[in-house]
Amino acid sequence: MPRFARLFEAAADTLHAYYQAIADSDIDAVMSLWIDEDFASFIDSSGAHWHGIDSIRVGLAQLAGTGMLASAIEPLDVRVYDSLGTVVYAVAEAHRAREPLAAPRMVYATYVLVHERGEWRIAHIHASPMPDETANEFAAKMRQGQGALH
Repeated sequence: MPRFARLFEAAADTLHAYYQAIADSDIDAVMSLWIDEDFASFIDSSGAHWHGIDSIRVGLAQLAGTGMLASAIEPLDVRVYDSLGTVVYAVAEAHRAREPLAAPRMVYATYVLVHERGEWRIAHIHASPMPDETANEFAAKMRQGQGALH
């Protein structure tokens, strides 16, 4: 069992590296985390759909160029579903804007990571805006200093 626990912890490291690369606006670092296949896909919370590594890179660069790429992603509630070669994270997130006074966008995101050549790689991300009522509940907990699980 310890071998599997360590294996899945490495998947969490990939997700943390993604969050850090987004915070750094480092598109190259973000792209280094993706699987090396053209079937990789990303559905952004704006509804944009990018299919394939090249399309994902261009889409993220456009977001960064327009200031629409989050300055930080704060996971508020994380659910993990794992099997031997795949880990799925279902995460409620606060996407902080580059503008310091802007309210965070509340997003549901699903990350699919696959184990490839000894490393965990992102194969798919699907993000969508939270319904207003749910977003308000999470925002209230954030203002009160409570985590999403309290």
